[in-house]
Amino acid sequence: MTTRRHFLQASALAGAATAWPAFAESPWPNRPLSLIDPFTAGSNTDYFSRLLSERLGPSLGTQVIVENKPGAGGILGAEFVARAKPDGYTLGMASVSTLCAGPAVHAGVRYDPARDFTYITKLVTLPSVTVVNNRFAARTFKDLIAMAKAQPGRITFGVPGIGSAGHVLAEYMMHIADVQFLVVPYKGSGPMLTDLIAGQLDVMSDNIPSVLPQVQGGTVRPIAVRDMKRLSVLPDVPTYAEMGFVSVSQPLWFGLVGPAKMPDAVVNRIRAASHKALADPGFVAKTLAMSAAVSPSSSKEFAADATALYAKLREVVKIAGIKAE
Repeated sequence: MTTRRHFLQASALAGAATAWPAFAESPWPNRPLSLIDPFTAGSNTDYFSRLLSERLGPSLGTQVIVENKPGAGGILGAEFVARAKPDGYTLGMASVSTLCAGPAVHAGVRYDPARDFTYITKLVTLPSVTVVNNRFAARTFKDLIAMAKAQPGRITFGVPGIGSAGHVLAEYMMHIADVQFLVVPYKGSGPMLTDLIAGQLDVMSDNIPSVLPQVQGGTVRPIAVRDMKRLSVLPDVPTYAEMGFVSVSQPLWFGLVGPAKMPDAVVNRIRAASHKALADPGFVAKTLAMSAAVSPSSSKEFAADATALYAKLREVVKIAGIKAE
């Protein structure tokens, strides 16, 4: 019995000895990473997802593949990330919609923004622009509000999904102005812009990457900017703050997250590679071209900002009486 026991112990040690080198030869990462974008291809988040993935992959020594998983104002994609294995191979492009506005509106969201994600870094902050169809009668934001007061519930206002940041801020703006638009939710910026240009939608508000090319091409007309200062690319367009809507004039942000409980060493590598990408001249130039700004942060800073905004938007949802439909 003693001899047999010694033999089994020796065999176990030998097995462990042969298994360890095999494990050691496969450091992270040893296969491609998935970057889950919770909105459609061609959307605002997609613009930055692809800018980031092109630079993140080479820094990490592997491919970073963007996967678009749209639906429910970004909630479906965010839920996919929250439920993924926390091994660093599934990351998510996060936004105010997925981490703050959506959970504030939808009581049935199956993730907790504070507990179910690893906050890696904030990436960019960017303004939004409210635009109208070129044939629409309102020439200014003041005109739009006057028309909405005269025709309550008749003017269509496109938003990128119920519970998105665009939806919550549009509803809050209506509450402050005491007007009512017919809110029309879309799965992404592309379909919304298509309907606006075709005249099937009157007004929409979205982050600047999706609308600026159409504004510059003259196919839509800008009437308001969500930022605290006017944009150099749209110097004649007033901000919401200028028009008395300070509480809905703050620019929004995108950031990088993963599932909760990712290993610290992996998080640190991804953050360092992300910050390197944000400093790349090409990334900076393409960000500035959209009047956005790179905003690298620590995990703690990103988590604190998201937590504070989530609390604020929960109050906005109560004040404005916003309900998921």
